[in-house]
Amino acid sequence: MKDLKTIKSALISVYHKDKLDVIVKKLNELGVQLYSTGGTQSFIESLNVPVTAVEDLTGYPSILGGRVKTLHPKIFGGILNRREHAGDQDQIAQYEIPEIDLVIVDLYPFEETVASGASEEDIIEKIDIGGIALIRGTAKNFNDVIIVSSRDQYEEFIELLNTKNGESSLEDRKAFARKAFATSSHYDSAIFNYFNGGITDKNRVSLNDGKVLRYGENPDQSATFYKFDNADSKVTLANAEVLQGKELSYNNLLDADAAWKSASDAYHAVTHIENKVAVSVIKHLNPCGLAVTDNILKSLDLAWEGDPISAFGSIICFTDTVTAEVASWFGKKFVEIIIAPAFTPEALEIFSKKKNLRLLVTPIKAEKTGEKLYRSISGGMLVQDEDEGMDSEFKNVTKIQFDNNKMNLAKFGITACKHLKSNAIALVNENSDGSFWLTGAGMGQPNRLDSLRQLTIPRFNMKEGVKIEEAVLISDAFFPFRDSIEAANEYGVKFIVEPGGSIRDEEVIDACDEFGIAMLFTGRRHFKH
Repeated sequence: MKDLKTIKSALISVYHKDKLDVIVKKLNELGVQLYSTGGTQSFIESLNVPVTAVEDLTGYPSILGGRVKTLHPKIFGGILNRREHAGDQDQIAQYEIPEIDLVIVDLYPFEETVASGASEEDIIEKIDIGGIALIRGTAKNFNDVIIVSSRDQYEEFIELLNTKNGESSLEDRKAFARKAFATSSHYDSAIFNYFNGGITDKNRVSLNDGKVLRYGENPDQSATFYKFDNADSKVTLANAEVLQGKELSYNNLLDADAAWKSASDAYHAVTHIENKVAVSVIKHLNPCGLAVTDNILKSLDLAWEGDPISAFGSIICFTDTVTAEVASWFGKKFVEIIIAPAFTPEALEIFSKKKNLRLLVTPIKAEKTGEKLYRSISGGMLVQDEDEGMDSEFKNVTKIQFDNNKMNLAKFGITACKHLKSNAIALVNENSDGSFWLTGAGMGQPNRLDSLRQLTIPRFNMKEGVKIEEAVLISDAFFPFRDSIEAANEYGVKFIVEPGGSIRDEEVIDACDEFGIAMLFTGRRHFKH
């Protein structure tokens, strides 16, 4: 074939050398002339394979502490010259520049160095200059030269060498060039993000190693899952280990993330319970059940009882190890996913009979991660900080004082409410043993009154023995009118928590005073659109 090119010479300059020996020995077997630098040259020599030092080719030593090694016309001329371009070939001959048919590069580990907490001096020295230039130059001339731009591609290249005996097609070279530009663009994004330091007028997001999902939001939509590191903690839902079950879909991942975040946040919000366990039950991104107790089964019972109808086909997250007793509890109940920090072997044995049930293992989310949230719109991207941390300002604004004994319950309720889609209303109760649970939830309505009347109260009224006058009602944003207070009074609500900030705050406060309701302002909104 006309586009087949035989590898006759290669430049190798890499940081990581694992599996490089297989490539070097194969190239030597094929009679390929090798050029190399520094540590890579020493590694090749240790394999008893002949190699020419780049310094001998260029006539210049490695200078400036190794910052300049390959940046020379005899290197880049050998890579960039067009084999079928007469002018290029004349100059190659004139300046005695050898052609280079293959370049293998593995860049300095910049991201790993940043993650290690190294000094800025060490980080800056891990910004690769020559390697990036080699990658871009070789990828540009893919018509004639093949580029291996990362150790992640070593195995693929070994396969190419073995199957094609040192030859490559234009399709092969173009495929490696595509990956090379992915390598260089990701590397540059990591460096930019380090220097950017959270400044928000510019942003770079690099997505790699995407996993094609079964389908997107609906079966006729394609979808891909990418991992990226934009949080202070490495503990993210994206890094969860899948133990069993069919592949996760687009909607599964969204719901799993909501379950993990709501359970983790509830765990952090409750501070008065020793050996606490939080359990969340999620349906379509909303908690239909959430509880924190001192016993995993008790938490599961309460979370499920929050809305047992919606719990069918839900996603469950635990903040403690799932045992055989917990696994047996599910019996014939149908849930899509169960998430926990760990599962006992006995629990795994029981769950193994539910072939389609997915089990995910991940530690609980840190209280604050500094994570950025990305959301696309037509023609653009929105970026915001994660809504993290607990409200610290609680102002009693009514004549009746808010019961101090209900402050911990209020904090739990704020956490539950912030994970509901707006307009969100949550009712939470405390049991005699000090456990907390979500007893009513209204969300996703065009107005706050509908959330209260049509969803929150009907869900609450399904529960026997739970008194609404002992509940705390939380609103994710301010009440714009007194009508919601009037409705809350009709049902017997006596404690309300809201951010405040409406031009009609006084009207709302007056309504509470009129009905004998205690109300707190937090000064912080938790609207979730």
